[in-house]
Amino acid sequence: MLYEECPATARLQPYVSHFWFVRGAPAAKYEKILPGPLAHLILNLSSPYRLIDPFAVAPDNGAREVAVGFYSGVQSSYLISENPPHLFNIGAALQPYGIAALTDLPPSELQGKVQDTDGFLPGFTALRAGLIDAGPAAAFDALDSFLTSRFSGGADPRTVDAVARLAEEDVPVAELARNLGVNPSTLQRIMLRDCGITPKSYADVCRFYRFANAAARLPVDGSSGKELLALADYYDQPHLIRTFRRFSGFTPSEYLRLIREHGPEYATFVPLQSVGDSPTAAR
Repeated sequence: MLYEECPATARLQPYVSHFWFVRGAPAAKYEKILPGPLAHLILNLSSPYRLIDPFAVAPDNGAREVAVGFYSGVQSSYLISENPPHLFNIGAALQPYGIAALTDLPPSELQGKVQDTDGFLPGFTALRAGLIDAGPAAAFDALDSFLTSRFSGGADPRTVDAVARLAEEDVPVAELARNLGVNPSTLQRIMLRDCGITPKSYADVCRFYRFANAAARLPVDGSSGKELLALADYYDQPHLIRTFRRFSGFTPSEYLRLIREHGPEYATFVPLQSVGDSPTAAR
C-alpha cells in the first residue's frame, strides 16, 4: 500500500490542512471510518465504494454507492465502507470551515454526510480523466490547482482560532468563548455559520479522536481499564464505554483487539472482515 501526504500550499492554508494519496490493496473488504476533526474532499480513481448504514435493520438495504468525487463532512458517528479490490484515491483534508471557502452551499448542508460533489463543486470529478496513471506529485498539483481556482476564503478569525484550539485540547466552550472575546451563544452562532457544527459537538469529536489515536498507541500490556480512564479523563468506566461506543460502535476492548491485529496506523480506519465484525452502536 502506497500512502503519501503533502501539506497544502500557503495560499490554501489554514482552510486546507493537507493533500493525501493512497493506492494499493485494502487491508480488508470493509473499513470502519471513525470520526475526526477534518473533512475530506475525495476523488476516487478506483471502482466504486459502497457506504453501508450501520444502523439499518438489514445493512445491505442501507448501502449506497459512491463513485468518483465526494465530500465527507465532519461526522458525529462512524461510517462503514465496502472497499473495492484495489484502492486508488486522492484527497484534500479540510478544516470544518474549509468547504465554505470553495462553494456557496452552507456548511450545515454538508457536515455529517457523504455527498457527491457534482451538485456543489462542478469540475471536481472531471479531474479524474487526467489522473488515472498519476503519482502523488501530479495528483497533489491537480488538487492544488483546482482548489485554488475555487478558493474564496473568508472564515471568521474567531472560528479559525476556536477550531484550532478545540482540535488540540479539551477546553470548556464558555472558557473558549471568553478567550475569544465573545459569549458562548455568539461562538455557537459563528461556528454554525462557518462550519455547520456547534463548538460542543466539534469538541466531542476532537476529544474522541485524540483518545482513539492515543489508545491505539498504548503498549500491548498497557491497556487496563484504569489506564484507559486516565488517558481519556472520563468520569468512570461506564461513561467511557458509552461515549466510545457512540462514536465508534466498539467498546474500547473490542477496538484495541482489532488495532493490535492491524497496527496503530489503522487507528481511525479500522479494517473489518465483515460488517458483522462491527457491533451496532446505540443511536
